Order: sequence, then C-alpha cells, then structure tokens
Amino acid sequence: MTRPLSPAIAVLTATALIVLPPIALVFKLGSAGWVMLALVITAPLWLIGYGVQIAAAVNGYLTPRAVLRERPAALRGLIAAWATSIAVVLVGLFLVDGGDTGPGGSTFMLWTGQAGDRAASELSSGVSSLAAFVWIAGWLWLVVEWIAALVARRRATRAARVPATVG
Repeated sequence: MTRPLSPAIAVLTATALIVLPPIALVFKLGSAGWVMLALVITAPLWLIGYGVQIAAAVNGYLTPRAVLRERPAALRGLIAAWATSIAVVLVGLFLVDGGDTGPGGSTFMLWTGQAGDRAASELSSGVSSLAAFVWIAGWLWLVVEWIAALVARRRATRAARVPATVG
C-alpha cells in the first residue's frame, strides 16, 4: 500500500494528538472556576476519550503498519487529527470561566487584560463554542477514520489469505 504521509508528518501529527490536550488543560487552569470543577467531576469520561485518541495516534501514525498513513484514509485522518488538536487548545484558551473571587473570563482574556469585559467575554464564548464543536466533531471523525482503516486493513489481510477459487 502507498504511504502518502511522510514519517515526519506522521510523528508530528501523533505528537499533536498526544501533547496538545494536556496543554489545553494547562491553559484552562489559568481561568479555573465552576466549569473546571465540572471537568474534574467528569474526568473519567474525558480520560476515556483521551485514551482512545492516544490509541488512534499510536496505531494510526506511529506503528510500522500505521493505518492512518495509508490511502485513502491518510488525508481525511490528517485533517481530523489536526482539527481536533488545534480546536482543543482554542477551547482551553477561550472557554469563559472563573469570576468566583474576581473578574471572570477566559485565559485569553486574562492574558490580554480583558477579564470582566462583557464584549470580550461574548467574543471569547463564541470562539470557544465554535472550537468545542470542531474539537468534538474532529475527534469523532478521527475515531471513525481510524476504525474504518482498521477494518479495511483486516479485510484486505483476510482476502489475501483466502485462496482464489476457480469457478
């Protein structure tokens, strides 16, 4: 099978899938509040999703028979992987939270001195909502591409083992 993705792109993509979600969490800690408490309470769900993402990254891009590096899933998987990876960082930066002990806002708002500004909060909420949609949709797309590539690989392997019958 043709491997259209270079090893460097595959490693970079897998690294992004593994490293960027914890970076997003660190960014979110800059404006921790009730939303952060909700994330802690629902941590098992997030950890399962992150585990699936790590499995897709390793099996899809890092193993010798990486299924997301082969056609036709290569480009679709690459787009899904980068969409979910970048979007989760944007959610971490722009999700509005805090305000319990001081002015609320997103980490981005705190960094830019806009904490407590209503217009900045609305803009930040809009960015985080769009990013959250792209994050979840990209994650689902990545998982579907990964599973479909695994199934296609398994079918191709089985077909290659079955001797052809003459009719």
